[in-house]
Amino acid sequence: MSNLKVLYRHALHYLTGRISLMLLGFISFPVLTRIFSVSNYGTMALVLKIVLFFTVVAKFGLQNSVQRFYAEDGASQDASKQQKYYSTIFFGAVAIALSVLFLFIGGLFLTPPSFVSSGLRYLLLIACPLILTRSLQPTLIGFLRAEGKTKTYNIVEVSIRATTVILVCVLLLTWRSSLEVFLLTTLVIEVLGITVLYDFLRRRNLLSLAAIDWAYFRSAINFAFPLIGYELASVVLDSGDRVLVQKFLGAEQLGYYSAAYNLSTYAEEALMVPINLALFPIYMRIWVEKGVDETQRFLSSGLNIFLALAVGVVCVVFLTSRDIVVVLASQKFQDAYRLLPILVIGLLIYAVHIFLNAALLIYRKTATMTALVLCACGMNLALNLVLIPRIGIQGAAIATLLSYLLLVILMARISFRLMPLKVSCVAFLTDLVSAAITYGLVSQITIRRALPSAFVKGCLGVVLYCALAALLNPLIREQIINQFRILKSRQNSAVSESVKCHKTFSRIP
Repeated sequence: MSNLKVLYRHALHYLTGRISLMLLGFISFPVLTRIFSVSNYGTMALVLKIVLFFTVVAKFGLQNSVQRFYAEDGASQDASKQQKYYSTIFFGAVAIALSVLFLFIGGLFLTPPSFVSSGLRYLLLIACPLILTRSLQPTLIGFLRAEGKTKTYNIVEVSIRATTVILVCVLLLTWRSSLEVFLLTTLVIEVLGITVLYDFLRRRNLLSLAAIDWAYFRSAINFAFPLIGYELASVVLDSGDRVLVQKFLGAEQLGYYSAAYNLSTYAEEALMVPINLALFPIYMRIWVEKGVDETQRFLSSGLNIFLALAVGVVCVVFLTSRDIVVVLASQKFQDAYRLLPILVIGLLIYAVHIFLNAALLIYRKTATMTALVLCACGMNLALNLVLIPRIGIQGAAIATLLSYLLLVILMARISFRLMPLKVSCVAFLTDLVSAAITYGLVSQITIRRALPSAFVKGCLGVVLYCALAALLNPLIREQIINQFRILKSRQNSAVSESVKCHKTFSRIP
């Protein structure tokens, strides 16, 4: 329970930051979908996804080494070991990121016009410095996460995002509504954010070129390198369908699909990202200090709670999908609402992997992780090639769901051989029953206007599902009862101490 409390507390901190980022997204998303045409919005999404692919290469998986080696070296009381850890990983990350950036620029000029249009090439040249900023930021901010500075982590992440959103919206609305303004403004703010993070470490005397240890860097690379393939395959799994939608259906259909996918990502990230950020450092500490059995119990409890939350999110999305698309993306994106439930289910199925890959990370089976994602990636591309020409963007959404389902099934089979987690089928079935009852009751409500409809149905869905899950799910009910017992025990202890103090003072003449 103490480890779960740490998970809850850290996840709550990260959730606060994630909610702040989502609220900022709810500001920028409606502005961008209203300023840009559907086709321009699709082009913007494609440019950012291409940048993301090369950003993964530039990161080289070192953000994972930040977490993996912190307990051994970064948290050491030896100042020289600390400086070696921070300096080697950071400056090594800079060298790799710059190399990838120059290779990208060179490759962009060598790519024939038949493959990359002049307009797309121009936008990619403007956006390519984001490869550098977005590869260094996870490493720098990862140091804060490894140190357990959850509040500082949130402040930095939200500040960068808030400044970007505010400035982008102001410039697009008051100056020029162009993709160039959007990309350049984003780049300037991210450069400033990287500068602030670097200065934070420099002032603590943690960064020095003289402290770089290339043998240590090779160890970090050996751990991180297999994860590059994992991340690249994950990006293709997540984004490859955008390229195929663009090829088969054009920029306008890509705009619809990108809008639906972005909205689905809000639901996934609100649930997965806070837990994922808090989870890894905690289970690594439990593994080092208490061993496999305690780690297994902790991950099993966390997985069952996560499944209950995921079912609730899917239920609320089914209730509000049409209204949410109209409210956030405007009426011109309304056709995207049919994709939302399928994509949300697929993304939340994928989110389960944060518990399944724990054993693979602990036992350093990073190559296995890459192979599994490559299998799912291959299936995703094959399904997209078959389904998109036949049923349009609905086929891309179905391909996403099925490929993520395959990934989770394959990962569970291998992960459970190393560290089997106990999933309560009874608890999961009660979650599904709670969701079905909630949907059956709340869906009967009819409100014509989109905003009040989304608000009323969403709030009622959340409240009713939580009440039913707390009543029917035995694991959640047990946790609630335990919390009440702890609170009652604390109250009794406080009363007892008060009585003792009263008796002591009453004896004083």
